[in-house]
Amino acid sequence: MKKLTLLVLSFGLFIACSKESGNSSSENLSTTTILETINSIAFEEDIDALVSESMSLSSNVSSARSADSNADKGPKKFKGDKYGDCATVFEDEENNIKTVTFSEDCEGKRGQVRSGSMIITYSETQGETGSFRQVTYDNFYLNGVKIEGIRRTEILSVDDSSKTMLTTVSDGKMIYEDGTFKTRESAMTRYVHFENDKKTYSTLSGSKSGISTEGVEFSMEITTPIKFVYDCLSTGERKRGKVPVEGIKVTTNEDELISTDFGDGTCDTLLEVTKDGEVETLDLKDIKRGERFKNILKRKKK
Repeated sequence: MKKLTLLVLSFGLFIACSKESGNSSSENLSTTTILETINSIAFEEDIDALVSESMSLSSNVSSARSADSNADKGPKKFKGDKYGDCATVFEDEENNIKTVTFSEDCEGKRGQVRSGSMIITYSETQGETGSFRQVTYDNFYLNGVKIEGIRRTEILSVDDSSKTMLTTVSDGKMIYEDGTFKTRESAMTRYVHFENDKKTYSTLSGSKSGISTEGVEFSMEITTPIKFVYDCLSTGERKRGKVPVEGIKVTTNEDELISTDFGDGTCDTLLEVTKDGEVETLDLKDIKRGERFKNILKRKKK
């Protein structure tokens, strides 16, 4: 068995991945399918934050029109090297394109590792209703997982500084280091709440569909908005990044339905998974890709 430890970046949690040949043709919704849908939500939250911060950088970075005159300044760096001192942003102001590049195994301050590039195209206006950003990837990896696809975000409404946005992903793919991959299409509505010009929480609703690394076709719908809290504090422990503290998502295939409940607002890494009335409590720090549920599948085995 080959094990790879993945940091689920937006949650600030460690999740181990394993490859088990016996699961490759599974027709059931397993821990892997559920975990991969959580991973994709976490990755999307991190990418959203990364794109937002790259867009907020001042326009005095070197651009395609003035690369020679600004050569001494070099590309822009993220404030405080949050994404690592090897992360740079190059702006082509003439064509409304920003390229965020990470050198090989560029480690951020929260332990996330990225490499490759994200290419961001954007509208003339930003921060207003109707403005958009679109992301494509060039050999881009998050914690050993290769990300592909087209990600487009458009602002639907603005209330003071808080925003409601629609994000769609087409031709999405997450390729794990063991060679397996998950495909996905999604449409998600994200509300980001600000207080005193500071992000305090966001909520996510919507649906996605795809095929897991085990070859299981599935659909996922968020039936109760998932709430992410920034810099969530729990007893004796600080959870970095966005922590999912509330919300319910339902994952289905042709024969099964599994509900995942992220909790009642408590800052922890626990979630409850329910199938056919059977409930299992899981800790995101401990579960692995390739594992099976211990309790909720017993009825099926009898």
